[in-house]
Amino acid sequence: MIRDVILPQLAMGMSEGSIVDWLVAEGARVERDQTIVSIETEKVITDLPSPYAGYLHLLAKKGDTHPTETVIARIADSEDEYRSLVSGAAVNERSARPTAGDSGDGLAGSTPGASAQEDASRELNAPAASVGDARKLRASGLARAIAKKNGVDLSRVSGTGPGGRIVRRDVVAAIERAKSTAQAPQLRAAPSAQGMRERMRIPVAGMRAAIAQKMLAATTTAAQTYGFFEIDITKLLAARNTILGYEDELATRVSLISFYVRAVALACQHVPICNSTLANGEITAWENVNVGVAVALPGGSEHESGLIVPVVRDVQDKGLLQLDREIKDLVRRARASRLSPAETANGTITVSSTDGFLPGGWMVSTPLLNLPQVMNFQPGTPVEKPVVVDGKIEIRTLLPCGVTFDHRAMDGEPLGRFVRKIRDLLANPELMLL
Repeated sequence: MIRDVILPQLAMGMSEGSIVDWLVAEGARVERDQTIVSIETEKVITDLPSPYAGYLHLLAKKGDTHPTETVIARIADSEDEYRSLVSGAAVNERSARPTAGDSGDGLAGSTPGASAQEDASRELNAPAASVGDARKLRASGLARAIAKKNGVDLSRVSGTGPGGRIVRRDVVAAIERAKSTAQAPQLRAAPSAQGMRERMRIPVAGMRAAIAQKMLAATTTAAQTYGFFEIDITKLLAARNTILGYEDELATRVSLISFYVRAVALACQHVPICNSTLANGEITAWENVNVGVAVALPGGSEHESGLIVPVVRDVQDKGLLQLDREIKDLVRRARASRLSPAETANGTITVSSTDGFLPGGWMVSTPLLNLPQVMNFQPGTPVEKPVVVDGKIEIRTLLPCGVTFDHRAMDGEPLGRFVRKIRDLLANPELMLL
């Protein structure tokens, strides 16, 4: 029997996925639940297991992007069935695209899977280094597979994962550095007709392609509207300082983002339309307040950086300490490339903090919507300012805030109620205990 391996829908809203790498060679025998392929969806990489045991025939190439439910491979129960499957695929391919010198022998080397392997072997335009004793190093399975595929010596790669563990982004960065080094002399020596010289070319692929696609959709699909305001968080900072005095006892240093996420959830319960998604011509208001927290993923250089939005679920039911621990765990695993697709799915509202980008000077920007959500809240960097309080000038700490909402789903009046509620909660943190 020959059975299909499909690209599954790993989370609600997932419409497509990219083949990061095949971890098993064309024609190899695989066991059920053996990891065979790495898939990238919405900036998260997941290793998929084989649904069946048998002999693997690859249909999708490394780097290809396909809609969910696409057949990306087939598995034959026996070697005879595999040979028949590959021979039939080769004949069909030649019939559709005849080429000179076609032998018509139906060998596996002429299949899409073999082409994917050949493409991968040519991917790094530099002499391949020996993997050597890489297995003695601390490295993820995906990092080892990519290193082996591209001839990267893991002993020469510095790990940025937990405890110095080598993860996927470390190997990818090493490959990109090797490419840049190989190309740099030629690029500098070959100025264009206008006297311009390229430093590098960066493919819009992988995570960068996912970010580009979502950001473009946000600007061309939604009726994005912006609001800006300030909140006096002097009392909030005082309350946080009190909590920090119990840092050892609580085993966590409570962050400001935890207060912001808690306040957003309570404000959404007060104004439910803010906790909505708009898709397929319908606005869905959700009971669950699932807050996405935008996390920057710094790279070795600006072109290696990225962005991901893990989701804290059911925030409306959680206290400050639990939120703080969950947020820190998600951020830590996001930066170690250890999030699952489910942990970035089903968000209902996003918090995109710019705190610390430019202390004392950065206010707020215009955050783009994280579709299909209808609101994105952006707290900036708290700044001390002179403020008139009861007729007297006092130095207070103000939090600059920006909010983006989809005018297709809501109007200015509910936005005003949301802003007033979040202002009251952050200006008077004791209200978050009610």
